[in-house]
Amino acid sequence: MVCHSAVFSAQVYLYGANVVSWKQPTPGGEEVLYVRPDAVFDKSKPISGGIPHCFPVFGPAPAPMAQHGFARQSDWTVSNTSADQQPDERDPEVELVLTDNEYTRSMWPHAFKAVYAVTLHGELLRTDLRIINTGDKPFEFTAALHTYIEVLDINKATVKGLKDLEYLDKVKDPKNPQKQKEDRELIKFTGPTDSVYMKARDYVELDVGTGAAVSISSSGWEDVVVWSPWEAMKECYQKFACVENAKFNSPAVVQPGESWRAQQEFAVIDL
Repeated sequence: MVCHSAVFSAQVYLYGANVVSWKQPTPGGEEVLYVRPDAVFDKSKPISGGIPHCFPVFGPAPAPMAQHGFARQSDWTVSNTSADQQPDERDPEVELVLTDNEYTRSMWPHAFKAVYAVTLHGELLRTDLRIINTGDKPFEFTAALHTYIEVLDINKATVKGLKDLEYLDKVKDPKNPQKQKEDRELIKFTGPTDSVYMKARDYVELDVGTGAAVSISSSGWEDVVVWSPWEAMKECYQKFACVENAKFNSPAVVQPGESWRAQQEFAVIDL
């Protein structure tokens, strides 16, 4: 499904509710997001790139659930859309829904409804995720939006806005990460990176090395993840960086009939 504004566009797959493209109004349409060359779109595995969902688990999951949960390898349905080429009446938007079913309950025995809205608002890309407890028992979960952003060269990319935060360094031992404090104003990529910044601020920037940056403003998400596989993905690691909003350090707890909500807003800014 494609959302159009007068000059911007976004492409969203129902499989995984993945935003795989967000283009700017330059000749040919400059892409902001990144999809890896090993990505497949036949539903045999989650789409590698764009903005994949991690729910109801971010990270390793108990069997038989796959890492990062089932949301990214489930078919979502369209509940509402204004995703057409006449954006004057309202912002182009698509709203997708995932509800519990036999497949999800075989891994996570809870009744839920996930509602995910993707909106083009002028020059901005917005996402809005709600997790609703439709059952009669409370549940908890962790989640993230695993955003891949295209960069000119990973060696020139930097992340700003995380200084003085505590973070978990998961590179050496993901199951027992080291807790550290960030002292860098600008975080550079010099090797494999897998850092979870806890109680992060609601604004972070990724300098993509072209004289521009992608800014991410958020609410509801409490953590920020910075990830690069480095040479584990030799064919493409230099072309992207992941800066992800997450709810990880303190799992969300949702009571029956209640909901959890988190939003984010992406912009491309000149430096």
